[in-house]
Amino acid sequence: MIDVYCDESRQDLLANPSAITANNRFCCIGGISLPYERRNEIKTAIKLLQKKYAVFGEVRWGTVANNKVDFYLELVDLFFSYPDLWFRTVVIDASKVQNDVFNNSDQELGYYKFYYQLLNHWLTAPDNYRIYTDQKTNKDKMRLNELCRILNINRGIQTSIELIQAIDSKESLLLQMENILMGAVGFKYNFGDAGVSIAKKRIVSQIESHIGKPIGHTSPSEQKFNVFAISLREGY
Repeated sequence: MIDVYCDESRQDLLANPSAITANNRFCCIGGISLPYERRNEIKTAIKLLQKKYAVFGEVRWGTVANNKVDFYLELVDLFFSYPDLWFRTVVIDASKVQNDVFNNSDQELGYYKFYYQLLNHWLTAPDNYRIYTDQKTNKDKMRLNELCRILNINRGIQTSIELIQAIDSKESLLLQMENILMGAVGFKYNFGDAGVSIAKKRIVSQIESHIGKPIGHTSPSEQKFNVFAISLREGY
């Protein structure tokens, strides 16, 4: 059994093109996956880090600050210390999304198409998967059920998506860890090396020291830290 925890960053850009600027253009939908039996072990390790650095409340990229940067750096190290804890994100250039042309002006439909791109070519190994997403208000209440159904089409009897369930990120340490990794990717794509937050730049550098290269598009076969920059040359 594999558990997958998914979240998104700057997704409002898909629904509000007027908010797009030179440094606010790329949004991300990402996730971390881990064997179910590892879940409690990793959660305990994160709790110990929080206690060590007196970090309280929800951990999110938006709350990264210099006075707690050592916590975030060690959280990154913790992620890379587990070989079977994997991260993947899709990066979307919101300025090239054409919901009116390709999604019947249904921004929510376009958003879940990108979720499909995140998951479909990732969860291919023979196993059963449970996917947990951060809570989001959908106009269509069946979106997650429909995504689960579509992902299971032609997947074979040895691979199954058992459920896709929305949960509160405040209650999920694994969603919070994923948010930090995804936030670093979004920061790198939107600001390059010009971001003003020293703490966030240090987190980006910490990740890059682990992967041995700048954060950017990776090979589809990359398992540990996979970044898929979706090409939207013909719209989406």
